[in-house]
Amino acid sequence: MSTISTSTTSNDYLSALQQSSDSSASAPNTVMDQQDFLMLLTTQLQNQDPTQPMDPTSFVSDLTQMSQLEATTSMTQAMQAMTESFQNIQTMQAATMIGKKVLVDGEDFSHTEGDVSQIRLQPDQDLSDVSVVISDESGLVRQMTVGDLAAGETIIDWDGLDDDGNARAGGVYSLTVYGTDAEGELQTVNTVVSSEVTTVGINKDGSMTLTLATGEEVDVDDVREISS
Repeated sequence: MSTISTSTTSNDYLSALQQSSDSSASAPNTVMDQQDFLMLLTTQLQNQDPTQPMDPTSFVSDLTQMSQLEATTSMTQAMQAMTESFQNIQTMQAATMIGKKVLVDGEDFSHTEGDVSQIRLQPDQDLSDVSVVISDESGLVRQMTVGDLAAGETIIDWDGLDDDGNARAGGVYSLTVYGTDAEGELQTVNTVVSSEVTTVGINKDGSMTLTLATGEEVDVDDVREISS
């Protein structure tokens, strides 16, 4: 009587499941599944040597391993499909951010003609004689005196006028904010500004990078606030 080796059947099955899914590398009917394995096992039982019967423990172990491998393969495929679906949703959500205004740490901000631009000042200590200098590529536009400023966050408004009272066009402007500390030393002040999102990029790790109207690129995690 012919005898089919259990280990050979198991190894063939495991190797078949680990083959490439590329149709050019293997046709679907060459890949063994659990049903094929059970058919081979039945054939083996029918033709086994009665004096040397199969070890049932080995059979159960092989069958368990193959079931686990099939389950792992199916789970991997499901996870890949879920990841692709999530990335598609993330891409659509990212597209809705284009044209929105975001608050980020920085010195350059977008101003819309006729609007009031809010500027958030965040000194890490109490300062006196604080000044806010607004400029563009041509030079000084407006200098505003704030006076004393406590540590923390303070919001001030720029009405869009220059030092001569003329309304400035929309565009990108820069900030320089400084004040005097308790020792009489000049200290710069961190600013949080508003800028428009022009493009959104999705990185390989799934994170998003925003390109602002100022030309800066920031991680979406660094955005403080989003508004229309």
